[in-house]
Amino acid sequence: MRDLLRQLIPITRRRKRELIIAHGDVDGVVSAVIAARSLGLEDAEVYFSGPRSIDRALSKVPDGGEKLVIVDVAMNLDKVDAVESQLRRLSESGWDVLWIDHHVWPNNIIDRLSRHADVRVRPAPSAARVVLEELGGDEYERELAEIADDADTATYGDRRARMYNALTRDREKRAYLVKALMEERLEDEKVVKWAEERLRDQERKVSEGLKRVKVMETAGGRRFALIDLRPRGGPGSLISKRLSDEVDFSLVLYSCNRFSLYAGRDRDVDLRPICEAHGGGGHPYACGGKIEMGLLKRILCLLLGPRYLPREIKGLIDEVKAAL
Repeated sequence: MRDLLRQLIPITRRRKRELIIAHGDVDGVVSAVIAARSLGLEDAEVYFSGPRSIDRALSKVPDGGEKLVIVDVAMNLDKVDAVESQLRRLSESGWDVLWIDHHVWPNNIIDRLSRHADVRVRPAPSAARVVLEELGGDEYERELAEIADDADTATYGDRRARMYNALTRDREKRAYLVKALMEERLEDEKVVKWAEERLRDQERKVSEGLKRVKVMETAGGRRFALIDLRPRGGPGSLISKRLSDEVDFSLVLYSCNRFSLYAGRDRDVDLRPICEAHGGGGHPYACGGKIEMGLLKRILCLLLGPRYLPREIKGLIDEVKAAL
C-alpha cells in the first residue's frame, strides 16, 4: 500500500494530461508500451495497479485530464461500486477513459462501467494481444505481444519473457523496462544484467520452495501441490510451473492474506470460482484471492510463517479439496 501511494503521489502534483495505468506484470508492462506507442502517448506517465488496488489508484487521479488508458487490470466484484464512482468522476471532469483487458469479468460489469469509459474486454492469451488488435501496431508491437502471450500463459519459452518477469517485482527496474521497450530496446544492456542476477536468485528460491511442497488430493481425485511461502512470499508461479507435470494444480500461500491457484497438468480445471469467492479473480487456469483473518492471527502468521496454520487457511485448503 505504501509503495502504491508513493508511486501515485506524482499524479496529483504534476497534473499530467495523459496517463496509463497497467498491471505490474510482464503483460501489463507490454500492454502499456503497445498502447502508448499506438496512441501516440509516449510521454504519458505510466503507473501500476491491479484488481485489488485499482479503486485507490483511480482515486489519486485528479480531475480535468485528457486521456487515461487502463490495461491488463481485471475487475473484482468487491471493487465495482468504488471503481464506477471514480470513473464517473473522471469522465465528468474531462478524462477520456479507455480500459482494455483480457480477463473474464463478472456479469454485467462491462455494461455498468461502459457508461463512463470505453471498455473493451475479451478473452485472449494476453491483454497485450487485445491492445494490439484494438489499437493496431507494426512488426515491433506484434513481437511484444508474442512475448506477453508467452509470459501470461506461464509458458516462458521466450528468454525475454523470463527476463522481464524477473524485473517486474522491482518498481524502479520495472519503470526502466518500460522506457527501454518504448525505445525498442528489447535486450537493453541493463535489463539483461539485472535479469540475469534476479534469475539466479529466483532459481535458488525455487529450489528452496520445492523442498517445502506438500502434495494433497481433492475429493474429486485431483492431486495438488500446497506451496506455503508465508510470510514474505516468493516465486510461487515458477514453483508451480516446475510441478505442472506432476500435479493437476497448485495452491500457493504467498502471505498471511493472499493466495493464488495455478493449473498444472489439468488445463481444463476452472480455478476462478474459488478465487472469486475470496474477493479475487483472474483466469480459469491462474487466479488469486484474499485470506481474511484477525490482527492477532496475522501477527502470529508473520512471526511463525508455515509453522502456524490458522483456521482460515485450513478452511481454504478444505474448500479447495471439496470444490475440485
